[in-house]
Amino acid sequence: MQPFIKAFDLIRNLWLRVILFIAAPVFPYLLPDPYTQAGNVRDESKPAHESRVTMTEIIAPHHCNVRGLCRAGSIMAWVDIAAGIAAKRHATLPSVTRSIDDVAFLHPVKNGDILTIQASVNKSWRTSMEVGVKVEAQTPLTGERFFVAHAYLTFVALSPRPQPKTYLGLKWVEHRPTQVPALCPHSDMEKKRYDMAEQRRQSRFKETNKKQPQQLQSIRDLMREWSQGLREHAHQNTAAIKSHPALHAAAAATTATAAEGEEQPRDKHEDESISSSTGEKSSETLKGDEDEQLSVHHVTTSNKRKRYSMDPIMQLPFTETSMETTFAEVVELVMPQHANTLNITFGGIIIQWLEQCALASAHRLTRGYLLTASIDSLSFITPTHVGDVVTIRSIVSRTYSSSMEVYVSMEAENLQTGETNFTNDAFFTVVAIDKDHIPVRIPRTIPQTEAEMTLFEGGANRRAKRLTQKVELINLVNSASSQGLAAPYISIPMSP
Repeated sequence: MQPFIKAFDLIRNLWLRVILFIAAPVFPYLLPDPYTQAGNVRDESKPAHESRVTMTEIIAPHHCNVRGLCRAGSIMAWVDIAAGIAAKRHATLPSVTRSIDDVAFLHPVKNGDILTIQASVNKSWRTSMEVGVKVEAQTPLTGERFFVAHAYLTFVALSPRPQPKTYLGLKWVEHRPTQVPALCPHSDMEKKRYDMAEQRRQSRFKETNKKQPQQLQSIRDLMREWSQGLREHAHQNTAAIKSHPALHAAAAATTATAAEGEEQPRDKHEDESISSSTGEKSSETLKGDEDEQLSVHHVTTSNKRKRYSMDPIMQLPFTETSMETTFAEVVELVMPQHANTLNITFGGIIIQWLEQCALASAHRLTRGYLLTASIDSLSFITPTHVGDVVTIRSIVSRTYSSSMEVYVSMEAENLQTGETNFTNDAFFTVVAIDKDHIPVRIPRTIPQTEAEMTLFEGGANRRAKRLTQKVELINLVNSASSQGLAAPYISIPMSP
């Protein structure tokens, strides 16, 4: 019976492909277009200013971490929404996020600050658009206004047709790219953005050709084995049972000391065995790493302030550990509130989930408060839909004095078909600080497998690229500021 079912599925798929190939030129004209049905006429070109969007958000406690500093994922969710509105205004079509360029956060945003997000389409091509987004913030109590971040997002316009009801319609209409109007720049600034957008597009193509999806497949396979229990890792040891008088009233008298938070001292020989297992070469390489200094450190303080935190609470009893101890995993179910009108998950929501997992890994290495300093460019290879289960896994790929690079990968599972697809991955740079915003030293991570070593060795080039782009961004902001086009002049110390 099974061979007949396979043969039937094969014939059905072949028949469907033939029908779609024949009907491809005609099908779009048979389905109604909501925009033209409302009496509108689609334009072949549109001016850039018509896509401009300005959003204002007040930072609330649920947007922030325990120190009252806004999470990067919350900011990126707003950036994605603002950029999506700009793209839809230009295209008058449903649009989805295709990729996000590198994003560096030059200043932290606190609880109560007012965030201003401006977005507009820089250039459009056949079915895609680049949207530039500028993020600024203002402190209401002082009136100080400062630059936060700049982002470039690529959107793809999809078919505006209504949701089909038949199997054939679902196969044809779903996620079909659609042509968008050409962009007409008028002002000098719009023309400059228009020209630079083409340069960035060519750079994206070059980066995409260099970046192969299978390049980091080995580390993704390793994390999947840890997740499924096929391979044990250092973080799988059983947690100690700790009693508490509120939950164990009968034993309150005898467990008062334990309830106050006493813990067993860490075995020093355990850390020594971790470092010695990697050999002298890895230790020498790690000792040469320098700290990646972020703008979050640029806070107005006295000259007596120390470079690194001396708070004993922030100090860990070890200076290095194996990379696998930082493994973390997050599982999310895509709900309707996470998706757009096409039931495709918002790119900003995905970034929030990625950051959540990255911070979970980073917390394995520090007791300090964590801030996301930058997010490397990422592309959404496969879309996720309402009802999908997304699994996000992360590991600290390289550490410096008070900052770390975290690799995060994501895959989506369709519970109806059982199909699992790799969707995207990214690198987050996370900084550890204490309550006074002073950098906290963090332990070094030691790669032990070939997959971990490959991930570790690529960190130097990625870091150099980040620092170069940050210098370019600061120069761009300061140049525009001198012409009265941006937030006040900023000066941020850079690591050598």
